[in-house]
Amino acid sequence: MKWSRTVLALVLAFSSTACVLLKTDERIDVVVAATDLGAGRKITDKDITITSMPVSGLTRDMPRKSSQVVGCTTKIPISKGEMILLSKVK
Repeated sequence: MKWSRTVLALVLAFSSTACVLLKTDERIDVVVAATDLGAGRKITDKDITITSMPVSGLTRDMPRKSSQVVGCTTKIPISKGEMILLSKVK
C-alpha cells in the first residue's frame, strides 16, 4: 500500500513538472497590417488588425495598441499580415 502511494506521488510530481515545462508561451497582442500598405500611406483603423504572439518575441518596436499607429504615415511598404513596427512609421 505504501509503495503504491509513493508511485502515485511520483507520477503526480512528474506530471505537474511536465505541464510547467511544456506550457505554451504566454501571448500578447500586437498590431499587423490588414492590407498591403504603400510607403507614404496614412494608417487608418481599417488598415490594421490585432493578432497575438508569444511574449518572448516582443520587442520595444512592436506596438500593442492600434492607437499607437493609427494616424501615422508609413515610411516603407508594409505587406498584409506583416507586423507594423514603430520604426516603419512616422
